[in-house]
Amino acid sequence: MEEYKLLKSQGFLVQKTIGQGAFGRVYLVHHPQLGIVAAKVMDNQYFDASEWDIAGVLQQDPPQFRPFIINNILAKQFKQSTVLLIDYANCGNMKQLIDKNIDLPLNLVRVIMNQLRLIHRDIKGQNIMLHNPTGSGCVILKIADFGLVKVKKEDEQSTLMSVAGTKPFMAPELQLAPSNELQKADANVDVWSLGILMLRFITHSFPFNPHDPHNIRQFMVNRVLIRPPTITDNLLWDLLVRMLSFDRHTRISAAEALQHPFFTGEQAMREISPQQYQLAHDSQRRGDQTITQFDINPLFIFPLTDLKRIFGPIDSEADLIELHKLILLLSKHTEYLTMSNRNLIRPPWMNRSEFFGMDFESDV
Repeated sequence: MEEYKLLKSQGFLVQKTIGQGAFGRVYLVHHPQLGIVAAKVMDNQYFDASEWDIAGVLQQDPPQFRPFIINNILAKQFKQSTVLLIDYANCGNMKQLIDKNIDLPLNLVRVIMNQLRLIHRDIKGQNIMLHNPTGSGCVILKIADFGLVKVKKEDEQSTLMSVAGTKPFMAPELQLAPSNELQKADANVDVWSLGILMLRFITHSFPFNPHDPHNIRQFMVNRVLIRPPTITDNLLWDLLVRMLSFDRHTRISAAEALQHPFFTGEQAMREISPQQYQLAHDSQRRGDQTITQFDINPLFIFPLTDLKRIFGPIDSEADLIELHKLILLLSKHTEYLTMSNRNLIRPPWMNRSEFFGMDFESDV
């Protein structure tokens, strides 16, 4: 209730809670000037400035890569709470898709693996959001929660990383490292995480007991990956073996993985669905400034209809309809239309000293 009051005091219409974790809650909200966004509210002690800073750095990426990240929009810190406004992803997350335990066709497996290419170091289902841009007919995967991201300079091949992340998805070089030491690692730690995620996505299981740290560690020490009987495609298995190499020096890179025959061979071309081709053609025909190479390449197209076949009706559509009804009713009131966001701080150029040097306001 206190968080609702806080958001309302800042001019937000709160529709519902859309996420909750150990460190805070995420709400679907609307603001007259900002439109529909997600508001992440947490205690100040749990706010990680690096998450805010890294999202700002990633927002400097070339425009064609920006659709694949959840952007930070605005922020404000109060005496007890921090409010972050971020993009709203309207189709849930990858974990919800995995939990359906449905076998996806390989053309959609390729789409998911193609889209998940950012350096993140905590790749897991909960951190991969699903979003349908209005009118596109497509689903885009977006990376969220940047607290564990490492930004690598162009001239660096590796960087020192602390042992952090989610145990079942952590690479061996981090998994087996002493917890109090920095380890030399590179972007291939994410290739491992993505390999584990895709193995679980395809087989509905891990190659170890994810609830037993000793069993996970023993898997890393034994360095044996057994082929599940459900993986019958040889090219897919070859790619997974290369992604899940226990030695980071021999593990395939993200760039190399995308050139693997699983993505580039004749079979991949044959398995593109007619709807993927049609959506790519529609995007190319529109040809506006928001169109990227990924919108016109059918290998990157995830049709919304395919997601609906798995999820059924998507709740977010009903949520947005109800929210728009409320907005129309409230639009008759001058007070709501004239609310200002003047007290919020704009990223991405805000550094820690600027953020923590601001005057705090009382929580409502």
